[in-house]
Parts: sequence; C-alpha cells; structure tokens
Amino acid sequence: MIEIEGHPNTETLKGFALGTLMPGMELLVSGHLTFCPQCRGVVAEFEELAAGHMALVPPSADGPSLETTLAMIDGAPDEPVATKPASDTAFHVDPAPSVLPHALHAHAPADVEAINWNFRLPGLYEYELPGFADETVSLLKAKPGTSMLSHTHDGDEATLILQGAMADGDMVLRRGDVAQADHHHDHKPHIVGNETCICLIVMSGKLRFTGTLTRALNLLMR
Repeated sequence: MIEIEGHPNTETLKGFALGTLMPGMELLVSGHLTFCPQCRGVVAEFEELAAGHMALVPPSADGPSLETTLAMIDGAPDEPVATKPASDTAFHVDPAPSVLPHALHAHAPADVEAINWNFRLPGLYEYELPGFADETVSLLKAKPGTSMLSHTHDGDEATLILQGAMADGDMVLRRGDVAQADHHHDHKPHIVGNETCICLIVMSGKLRFTGTLTRALNLLMR
C-alpha cells in the first residue's frame, strides 16, 4: 500500500488490527481513527482478512500464518489507501469532539484546562500519562512559535496532533494527523499558526539531543 503523509504507516495499522501494538501506540492509533475514516477503512480490511484466515485455517493446520496472509497485501502493487466503510461507533466518533478524543478520557481529564501541566521549556508544557511501563506516553502543550530542541531517537516516536499545527521538516501536521520517527530521523519540530498546539506523543525509547548547544543534555538523561 502507498504510505500517506499524516497517517500511521501500514505496519502500524496492521498491528492495531491484530492487537499486537504496545498500549501507548494502540492508544495513539485509536485517537487517530477518531478523526480518519480512511484509516478506519484500512483497519476494517485487515480485521476482515484476519477473521477470514481464522475461519479457513484451523490453528493446527499446516497453512500460511496470519502474518503471512496479511503480508500479501504489502507485496501487492501500490494502491491508494482503502476506503472500505467502517463503523464509526466502534471508535467513538463524535461529530463535535473535544480536544482529547474519547480514547484518552480514561487517561487524562477530558478538559485540557483541567490538566496539571508541567513546565518543560519556555512555551512548552507536558503531562505524562501514567500506567505505560515500557513506553513514555505524554500530552504536550506548546504555544505558537515554540520550537522543540533538535533531536533523534533511540527507539520509535509517534505524534498525534489534537489541536493546532506543528511543522516537521516539509510536513505540516494538523488535528488528527500522525507523524512517526525513529533513529533515522533528526528533526526539530516547531509550532506554526496562531493556536496553541496540543499533541499526544508516544516513545518506546529516549530522545537524543543533537543540537550544538543541547548535546550536553544527553548526559542528564542517562
């Protein structure tokens, strides 16, 4: 499948459909699906394939594994992202959602003004969601014009924009958009527009600062 800017990649959507994502990434994808009918369609397609596989191949049979069956899609000629209709109610789609999608309401106050934000840098505040042992899952609030420090990653990072807009390289992310990064990415996202940006960030490793004046911060994070 063709990967589309602003959406989770195919492997991530497949992992969501199979239930193999780590809890933080599952939460982030659930939030994205609140906004994105295209990705709801892709997930529905993977779920349908998985259900068909389970019905046709008993667990003890010598047939292709479920992962092998789903991998056939990746080897097929590139096609636009599927738009198979999916049930909106399965993802709590609200015609007028609050800043935080329904999936986050069990982890943070629905009213972002009631969140106990912690100061990180001028114009930048964070609220770390509890209960994610092997991931760092945080809400980030950044004022217009705020720039993050240049960094790369020891693991994976995914960002879901919930309000406002963030520029990351040549890409501008807006409400509902997702960006994914790993150790291959060295970037310095910054907030654009006139609205405070609020986003959900999920990391499976640590940040590694790469700016000339900020590399010393890596020693403090060990």
